[in-house]
Amino acid sequence: MTAAPFERLLVVGAGLLGTSVALAAKRRWPAVHVTAMDAVARTHAPFDVHLDAEAPLPAFDLAVLAVPIDAYAVWMRRLAREAQGCAVTDVGSVKRRPHMQAVATGLSTFVGGHPMAGGSRPGPEHARATLFDDRPWFLTGGDAPPEAVERARAFAEGCGARVIETDPDTHDAAVAAISHLPQAVASVLMATVAGAADDAALAAAAGGLRDSTRIAEGPVGMWQPVFASNADLLSPLVRATAARLLALADALDAADAEVVQTLFRDANAGRRRLPPL
Repeated sequence: MTAAPFERLLVVGAGLLGTSVALAAKRRWPAVHVTAMDAVARTHAPFDVHLDAEAPLPAFDLAVLAVPIDAYAVWMRRLAREAQGCAVTDVGSVKRRPHMQAVATGLSTFVGGHPMAGGSRPGPEHARATLFDDRPWFLTGGDAPPEAVERARAFAEGCGARVIETDPDTHDAAVAAISHLPQAVASVLMATVAGAADDAALAAAAGGLRDSTRIAEGPVGMWQPVFASNADLLSPLVRATAARLLALADALDAADAEVVQTLFRDANAGRRRLPPL
């Protein structure tokens, strides 16, 4: 077994992703000491120590921010002030805003991270060590020193992921299309269906509705700040989606089979471009 690139890991936010990265790190490096800090100290595996948000920062070699995006600034100020020089990364799904906040707070060792993995339900009870296995994990080094980037890379790879290094702008443009838009569409679809169907009809729903709305249980406390942080890139995609839906509605009203057929041909071709998981 390769030696761990750090001895002490601090995870800020012990929810689904925070607990999953801790489980994955412990699986790879059982001897690593893992501390959780959260709004409420919840005692659960695999953390060795649980601290609430008001506790002094413990000693660590790498910190992972796994809190909602709108909570980053407070933690970045603390980390810059109380743990100067220690490497910090995150698991959030936008990268431009965190890098700007890192500069504003003086956190020079921040390396953006975003594993393309998660779950439809939040909470540590749904965490698992295998969540990141063979999944892409974006890293945006920014102006962080090389040793901080290497530590974040080793951490991501130790969690089982495939690292993709990029810049914050490229990352946010990509995830607006492949992550944030699907979340928006699934949420709109589920809200629309729930308003049109009673409980008996919903009980009869088959795989189509369940598969296309699986992520509609995403927590608003996480997703609203993400949407707000990436609004300039997400909004045009939402409008383009709405335009396609309106065009479909017009085609249905006009019994225009060609428009419907074109939509399905484009969708079929796009779906075939997705590699298997």
